[in-house]
Amino acid sequence: MVGVRVAAAFGVAACCLALSSPAAAQGGDAPLAPGPFATGSVRLSLTAGAAWSGSDTYLVLGVGAGYFFVDGLEAGLDYEAWVAGSPTLQRLSPEVRYVFYFVPTVKPYLGTFYRHTFVSGFDDFDQIGVRGGIYFVPQGGHLYGGGGLVYERVLDCTSSVVVDCDSVYPELFLGIAF
Repeated sequence: MVGVRVAAAFGVAACCLALSSPAAAQGGDAPLAPGPFATGSVRLSLTAGAAWSGSDTYLVLGVGAGYFFVDGLEAGLDYEAWVAGSPTLQRLSPEVRYVFYFVPTVKPYLGTFYRHTFVSGFDDFDQIGVRGGIYFVPQGGHLYGGGGLVYERVLDCTSSVVVDCDSVYPELFLGIAF
């Protein structure tokens, strides 16, 4: 039930942000440039962190790439390896994310993803999820940061390695635009 409420909250936020036009968000000023979220921009990412599953602590290492097909709209693919715990997990995740680049000061984002988790010695499992948060983009800079929340749901909770079918967790990041 918590998962349904979180998904509903993300949906309401998406509708409210989508209904705000770029002109209204700018308050009549000149259009805001998409900056690092412009058509043709590329995202490359490295992931390093820690995660917990059951009684194991994992070192999480990953890489990812994304491409902005239109201003603010990114399609990407990320890979993570969860090592130093048992069993070893590998996760492959295509995603779509929209950045509301025309909003002044902070740039809200919403996205959705599918994830396939490969589990050594056990059945693999699949997840779907949504994410939302904000980016902070310094004026004229190529470096940006942000954070938000992720909700994910395991599609088939019969795997012996699945601890919770629904999970919500924070994400924090730094990025460099090319």
